[in-house]
Order: sequence, then C-alpha cells, then structure tokens
Amino acid sequence: MLALIKIGGSTLDSPGLIGELASDLARLGAGRTILVHGGGKDINRALDRLGQPTMFVDGLRVTDAAAVETVEAVLSAQVNKRLVRALLAAGARAVGISGVDGALLRARPYGDGRLGFVGAIEKVDPAVLVAVLNAGFLPVVSPISVGGDGLAYNVNADHAAAEIAVAMKVDDLVFVTDVPGVLVGGGTLPLLTGADAEKLIANGQITGGMIPKVRSCVEAVRRGVGRVHILSWDGAATISEHLAGVRSHGTVIRD
Repeated sequence: MLALIKIGGSTLDSPGLIGELASDLARLGAGRTILVHGGGKDINRALDRLGQPTMFVDGLRVTDAAAVETVEAVLSAQVNKRLVRALLAAGARAVGISGVDGALLRARPYGDGRLGFVGAIEKVDPAVLVAVLNAGFLPVVSPISVGGDGLAYNVNADHAAAEIAVAMKVDDLVFVTDVPGVLVGGGTLPLLTGADAEKLIANGQITGGMIPKVRSCVEAVRRGVGRVHILSWDGAATISEHLAGVRSHGTVIRD
C-alpha cells in the first residue's frame, strides 16, 4: 500500500497536531507514505513581518518576485524541516524535499501570468520520490516547483498532492483539512462516488468551496488513484484508523 497525505497550513497550527501526525505516519511505516504540506499561515506571518502585501485571486496567493523568495524559504525550509524534525522524533525516517529537487514538479505560470510566480504543474517526474521510498525513507514534500526558466513557482499544495498521487498511482490520497469530510444534510457522508457527487452538486447539497475540492478528488480517482479521503484531525491515530477501516474520520471518494 502507498499513501499520500496532504496537510494544510490551516491545520498545522492546531496544538499538538504535528506531534500526533508524526506518530501516526511513523505507525504507517517509511517507504509506504508520502507527506505533502502547505503553510499558508506561516507565509502570512512572514510576509507581514517583511511588510509585503498579501492578496488572493480565486484562492491563489498573488506572488511577485520578492514574495516567492519568502514563500520558498517558509515552505521549503521552515515548515518542511519542522515536520521532518517531528517525524524523526517520532521514529520515522523522514527526508525533506521540494518540487524543485530532481525536477519533481515542473511548472508554468498559472493562467495568463497575472498572478506572478504562481505555477500550474505541467509535469511530474517521480524518480526522486521513488528513490527516497525505495531507500526506506518517508518523503516530506514542499510544493514549491521549478519552471522551464529555472525559477521557483508557488504551486497550490492541494494541486501538487493530487498530481503527485496520480503520477505515483497511490492507493490512498488523504486530505487532512479543517472540515470533517463532505457535509450533506448536517452530517458527514462516509462514502461518495463521482456520479453521486455530481448529483449532490446539481441539487445544491454540495456547495461553495467544497465543489472544486470534490471534483478534483473525483478526477484523481478517474486518473488512477485508488481512493481519496477528506477528513479532519481527530486524535493521535486519525489516519491509520481511517485507512485500516477501524474508525471513519471523514469521507471516502471512489469510483
């Protein structure tokens, strides 16, 4: 089994979560797990300290030449190494890399380029991940990517996780978020198929920002990912319990 876990910056700040996450991933075992992370709150704090403005368009951070240096430093050094240290302390053989290393993630300017150094992934070369996994290590991936111009690009961590998951044909892609899965009628759906997702979107039961997230999950399954999970953190064994079917902590999306 190969699992890719994506954790966002909004959840990384939860007290005790990094330690619990590290212990849970160590339980899953090195060589079988990939961790992709964001770090939006850390980036916001760093930009504020430097007096650099923060602006978003369609949920993506506008990133000029000055900001991309800060974003890369925060994601690929501070956040990445904080996670690696926690994993090492929990007994996992963790290695921190970014999309730049081994040209794991090749990017082009997003859209018409008006967002600056925001990237859209053109190609995933998973060779460096395969090497790290085969050596028995747990790769921790910052989504900063490299362009054909040799420059760094800020890529949305959800997009990076999905593209890596497809390239690696992972069995399970897990999004740890600040919502407990796909909510319909006041409760969390334990299981969702692509056909059901479109019906729930059409009748207004899945709305807002959950629409693109669900559709991207369905697309990942269609492109070869075994299952996609959307869940919130719910204690020290959240991921291992959920993947083993011991206790559901969110929504499973599959064909």
